[in-house]
Amino acid sequence: MFSLRLATRVLAAAALIGGAFGEANGQTAKTPGPATPADVAKAIAFAINANTVKTPGAALTFESATSHDNVVEMRYVASDDAGFARLKASVDQTRLVKASYYCKDSRLAYLKLGVVMHEVIATPGNSDQIEFTFDKSSCDDLPKPKLADAKTLAELALTVAKAQNQAAENEALGKASNASVHLSEATAHQGVVDERFIIPDSSSGAKTQANRGKIVAVTTGYYCSKFRDVISQGLAFHQFFVLGDDSPVIDFTIDRSNC
Repeated sequence: MFSLRLATRVLAAAALIGGAFGEANGQTAKTPGPATPADVAKAIAFAINANTVKTPGAALTFESATSHDNVVEMRYVASDDAGFARLKASVDQTRLVKASYYCKDSRLAYLKLGVVMHEVIATPGNSDQIEFTFDKSSCDDLPKPKLADAKTLAELALTVAKAQNQAAENEALGKASNASVHLSEATAHQGVVDERFIIPDSSSGAKTQANRGKIVAVTTGYYCSKFRDVISQGLAFHQFFVLGDDSPVIDFTIDRSNC
């Protein structure tokens, strides 16, 4: 529905461990009614097991993925005790790297839904293990860049707006102008990127209004993933959805507080 292929990119970004998160989307789609965090956790575990190749002899070998309630547990075995010891010595750094991974793209959306990811790495003889747990609070606790000054934010807004306009132009090549909701213009002012989306007809406008909550959630998740660094510094995106005659449909702002 969105310009810049937002929906496609959000789903594509769901790949985790051989596309497991993307497969989980398909699994939960088969569940009648809204999927609960437990439903999603079960689907993710199923998809991880189905899509992750076990590679004996690797530094870390995937063993299994299971779920209980809203928790997905993944178990790995280290190839040797020395390798496990090195991993344990750098556990804080590893935790930060893993948290940054889970707190991006649609993986973050699953955490916000209430899914918890739990990783266990054991020694070959299972005499010791390292555990990592990631939930929404893990993302909240990630170090955030300091707020940029007004001049830097203005420059960031100009740079991002230019890039968004170029992406919109590239996407429009070879497509009908009224084929879908599309970004018509991105402008910058005082650290804010204003993006104006055109909705092709009034019926689509009504559907957009009816699905405002879902559209805001999906768009926010995408922007918080793609532009996390600059949003963390204070850059904001103001999204305007209008009809062809400029009649307003919905608008909302994505800023540091949303991400």
